[in-house]
Amino acid sequence: MKKKILALACAVACVSAFSAVFAACSGDGGGNEVEVPEGMKEYTLEAEYTPVADLVGGAQSGSASGYDLIQESSAESVSNGYFIHNIHMTDCTITFDFTAERAGTAAIYLRLITQWGNSTTFTPENLGVVLNGTDISYSSLLVKGSSDDDPDFRDYLVTQSAAIKQGANKLEIIVRENTINTYTHSTGGPAIDCVKLVSDAGISWTPLTENLDHVGQIEV
Repeated sequence: MKKKILALACAVACVSAFSAVFAACSGDGGGNEVEVPEGMKEYTLEAEYTPVADLVGGAQSGSASGYDLIQESSAESVSNGYFIHNIHMTDCTITFDFTAERAGTAAIYLRLITQWGNSTTFTPENLGVVLNGTDISYSSLLVKGSSDDDPDFRDYLVTQSAAIKQGANKLEIIVRENTINTYTHSTGGPAIDCVKLVSDAGISWTPLTENLDHVGQIEV
């Protein structure tokens, strides 16, 4: 009897372990915890402070451009109260310019959701992450589905060791042609809250805080 109980307990433990591993591998868009090793520092670059005035995006079933790409939100998951959305347009590019005190490496996290409710897989083929003109080869990101009204942003690790150079650096998030927009079955991109860099290279940037002066206004 004891042997049967022990065997049953082992079986249950194995099933539980398998379920945990399967959940971790398959994922539901849960994202990653930002890790800041000793001696490193986390830097947050807000998407709403990037150049958007002349940017052409696309809504889920219409058009969107310029400052209208900035969405205000009081949701707890939204850093700084704003995010970029409606970038459902091939080649739509969100650009983060930053400066490093010296050459080094940085972990790069993107804080994302999809806008159509379903968790969606992004890859370098449909979402380019380009540093100083070079594509970063990253594993697929299973990004949590959410909505503009109730966004649930998560951090997704793109790479642990991107090479950054001393002085000016340019990080670009580029929406590439795809059919993942479930509303129109055409090009879709994520909503972007911010980028987080973890590095010891001494990073700074100049946020375009004046962008927020135009949010909600009709530009003529």
